[in-house]
Amino acid sequence: MQIKVVRGVLARKSPTEATESGAGFTPLVAGTYQVGSEVHGRLEVFRDEKPTVYLPLEKLMAYENAGEIVVLR
Repeated sequence: MQIKVVRGVLARKSPTEATESGAGFTPLVAGTYQVGSEVHGRLEVFRDEKPTVYLPLEKLMAYENAGEIVVLR
């Protein structure tokens, strides 16, 4: 499965709630991304040559309803 980010959104850097650095978010810019499995209520999003990021499932649904993300099945 893939997602297409229409407008940039924020994603989590970690599959868990907190990170040691305190900088838990990273921008997910417009583009198409492969997605993996669900980890702790967050969907893995793979970025070319960059660390994997995670979208909380409730945020994914909100972004999809707002037209900011399209899920490509």
